Amino acid sequence: MRISSTFIRTALGGLIGLISCQAISAPADLNVKSISVPAYSLITDALIAATPTVKGQRNDAVMQLVCDLARGTKNQQQVNDVLKQNNVEVENIPASGSALSLLVNKNVAMQNTACAAFIATSLFTPVNNSVLFDVVKDGQDKNKERITLNPEKFAQEMRLRMAISQATAQMYAVIAGNLSKGNNLSWADQQNSVVRIVASYAPQYLQSVRDIYLSGQQVFTPVSIDAKSYDVTDSVGHELSQTPQGPVLTYRGVEWLGNGKILGKEYFVDVRVMSDPTQAVKVKKRR
Repeated sequence: MRISSTFIRTALGGLIGLISCQAISAPADLNVKSISVPAYSLITDALIAATPTVKGQRNDAVMQLVCDLARGTKNQQQVNDVLKQNNVEVENIPASGSALSLLVNKNVAMQNTACAAFIATSLFTPVNNSVLFDVVKDGQDKNKERITLNPEKFAQEMRLRMAISQATAQMYAVIAGNLSKGNNLSWADQQNSVVRIVASYAPQYLQSVRDIYLSGQQVFTPVSIDAKSYDVTDSVGHELSQTPQGPVLTYRGVEWLGNGKILGKEYFVDVRVMSDPTQAVKVKKRR
């Protein structure tokens, strides 16, 4: 049986009209007005929303400068010089409300938070491994070319990705452990809580990424790798792979980050989905 789209639109319109003529309230006979949701999904969505964008898109160049300011690897004058070299008039950037505001407002706390969110969510963006491969001439036939994995580029990139994934797993655990256990917070409330926790933890997160990266002496072995995906193990028990749903980091067989797991555990938080009857909103009847 095929239902036409016209019928669906008509039915939906009637439903909306019916709702607009009634008071909107939560059913008084339902004692439970909240649901339990995976903290993993909540945290990921909140971090993605907290990552600054330029014209609705992630901008690695801008965020690299924000992270340089947050970590102190560039001072304000150096960032200003980079902006001027790219024909950006620094004096016209407002202290807030612009995608470039973080580059001039000298708010280190906001820069730390934005940088932490940007680095963590880089694990959830599509990968481009083409830069890790070299095109070389075939040894026997000079007219043929073959693609080979560059071992130095591969090791350096995987060392960075492994450091980010390990530090991010730790940050997810800190966030999940500090989220409110009450059942009176909405999804938006809980996401705001995520951002507040990240703001407090961001300096430690950025330091953790650096420390793990610098201390790493492991050897990386590709299980599989192509231009858009990878599955890599290291010599100390980690395995990191990229899936369409995001990263999966395991440590000695335990899911450290990914598939809803955080350091081997599933965390859940309560989210309120219905308001109290006393907070019902009366919608004025249309005439």
